Amino acid sequence: MNRCTRARERGASLIVVLIVLAVLLLGSALVLRSGETVTLMAGNSAMRDAAIRAADLGINRAFASVQALSAEETNALPQYYATRQSVDTHGLPTTVVWANVPAESLGNYSVQWVAERLCHGVTPVVDVYAQCQVSQAQTAGSNRGGWGTPVESDPVKYYRVTVRVTGPRGTEQFVQSLTAR
Repeated sequence: MNRCTRARERGASLIVVLIVLAVLLLGSALVLRSGETVTLMAGNSAMRDAAIRAADLGINRAFASVQALSAEETNALPQYYATRQSVDTHGLPTTVVWANVPAESLGNYSVQWVAERLCHGVTPVVDVYAQCQVSQAQTAGSNRGGWGTPVESDPVKYYRVTVRVTGPRGTEQFVQSLTAR
């Protein structure tokens, strides 16, 4: 072979090596970016899980407040509604102005809650069984004298608690729970 052929061969292998290096560099950049995405997804999942755990505080506060209600027929705004509120497509009450609801801090999270009695219509509620979501248990009565008439307990009324938790990096989580009284 003469000199011209060898010079061309050396130049061609240099171009091939540069192309392979560029492909490897591009591949390593994509793997790095993929790792960053997985890390961000894991961080977002951890933030959401922490917000759900923080919502337990709001559910407990709302439960204690509902159990201590002295006048369930009147609204105690902004945290208690005597009747069921209208909801959006996600099941969240639309009449609640979250900016007016008091917040409690729990670490980096802010917890707010509202409770609504699951009754419809105007207050005062005249017929609890027709207007409210209730349950009532029957127990067997005494068999003395051969009667055994079932006894009905007082109705148990249900309340829906909606908790809003906001946290770092724009985390916002809503949790709902039912409680009875």
